[in-house]
Amino acid sequence: TDYAKYEKMAKEIEREEILSQKDILNALNPNDFKKQKQVYEGATKPKIEACMIFKNEADFNLKQKKYAEAINSYEKSLLQLFINFNEEEEAKKQVEKLKCSINLNLSMALMNLAKYKEAIGYLKEAKRLEPKNLKTLYRMGYCYLKLNSLDEAKQIVDEGLAIDNNSNEFKQLKDDIFKKEKEDNMQRGKMFKKALKK
Repeated sequence: TDYAKYEKMAKEIEREEILSQKDILNALNPNDFKKQKQVYEGATKPKIEACMIFKNEADFNLKQKKYAEAINSYEKSLLQLFINFNEEEEAKKQVEKLKCSINLNLSMALMNLAKYKEAIGYLKEAKRLEPKNLKTLYRMGYCYLKLNSLDEAKQIVDEGLAIDNNSNEFKQLKDDIFKKEKEDNMQRGKMFKKALKK
């Protein structure tokens, strides 16, 4: 039995389902600003449903390593949740959890494109929504390290270790920051010696 063939077919069916849902959403409000306004000012449930259509498409693209397409769809899914909700507490919690998840996934897509500075923007929003989310903190620390913002990276790693002092990921990240600091200091020392010789 060719399992790869069936797996490919299943993925295509999933993709078609997502696209058909998206087509329905786009048909509702292609360039009609009155309809867009109705969607944005409407009740929470339809907004969450619209958000999930774009999020599912984005998740699919992220798995397929189509990062630019995933980013585009995640941003559209966030847009559905942009307006403040004046409804029951349970709906607000659901929306905040969804926003955190989308921001985290957006950061992953951006990190895969080495867009660490942009990723940090989305991670800050995820951290605001869930301050003790270890995945958020780890990715922030990693991005700061990649940007050579070592003080910020250390601060984030300390926050992570304060939540889980046994985390091997944070311990490894701390070691990587220490190594990078050592390399930078050695490089500065070499440059200083060269400057003295002139």
